[in-house]
Amino acid sequence: MTNKKMNRQYTGTTLDVHNLRSKQEWIESAVVLKRERFEIAGALFDCEEDALLSQQEVIQKVQTYLGLTTKGETVNVDTKE
Repeated sequence: MTNKKMNRQYTGTTLDVHNLRSKQEWIESAVVLKRERFEIAGALFDCEEDALLSQQEVIQKVQTYLGLTTKGETVNVDTKE
């Protein structure tokens, strides 16, 4: 994949394209973030397979997924509606 294509896929601000990884690459390198693969996979479930993500983005998604930070809206899965 060329740098030009990588730049077009990532819509963020001025980040170095060499620090971006795909969803699968982050899952495989979960040890870098000191997490389990299933935690990374769960946090990135809504990301496209070919999306390029920075380490900071992945860390934020994992923290939100694990409940370490608050989301804008919480859902109570125990309610019977």
